[in-house]
Amino acid sequence: MDERVGDRKTVTLAVIVRNEEEGIRAVMPRVDLSLFDDCFAVDGHSTDRTVELLRGFGLRVYAQPEPGLGAANLEARRHVRTDAFVYFHPDGNEDPADLPRLAALLRAGHAFVVASRMMRGARNEEDGQLFRPRKTANLLFALAANLLFGHGGNRTTDITNGLRGVSRSAFDRMRLSSRDLTFDFQMVIRALKLGIPITEFPTREGARVGGGTHFASIPAGLAVLRLLWREGRMGLRGVGP
Repeated sequence: MDERVGDRKTVTLAVIVRNEEEGIRAVMPRVDLSLFDDCFAVDGHSTDRTVELLRGFGLRVYAQPEPGLGAANLEARRHVRTDAFVYFHPDGNEDPADLPRLAALLRAGHAFVVASRMMRGARNEEDGQLFRPRKTANLLFALAANLLFGHGGNRTTDITNGLRGVSRSAFDRMRLSSRDLTFDFQMVIRALKLGIPITEFPTREGARVGGGTHFASIPAGLAVLRLLWREGRMGLRGVGP
């Protein structure tokens, strides 16, 4: 059965945060929570007013039990009761204007939807710069993933953008295990391995609010490379027993 086909689905918004007080003030007023059947946040033990501000927007806030981006995303899945859900990070990089499109595609039955910063019509934060190390690394890792795991025309262009939505059934089929920053890449790899259709649309990446990224480039790149190696050793199709 094509996982893109089905009746109108219910969708949750899962907001992932850690010390995003400034971002929440700037971004959350632009988020239309009425687009979703449920909304909550997972907080990585913030030390600023992140939790207080999110509750002010009416969101339930769950504390993640262990550190790491992947751990936060896995914790979010445990609280989802709808057919599908969207991950959103209110840090300024992700455009709230993309949320209606994500919700609509998931409601229409698409299994895995990614707002891509790398495809035609998109904008990456490094566009306009002479050197684009993050974009180049992303494109190279996407190429490797497509060559190793892609089949049946299923492909990816952006392996790390966290603005994405997934059906609950597709997420559970992926059997994700990454607790760290490699979680988003593992999602893409597992979708390619399993033949879960990846639907992408172009997005425009904004400037981060309230400081730089939580992830240093070189350690992040090494972690992604190790994940690619591990997934390759596990096999090019399927995700094991």
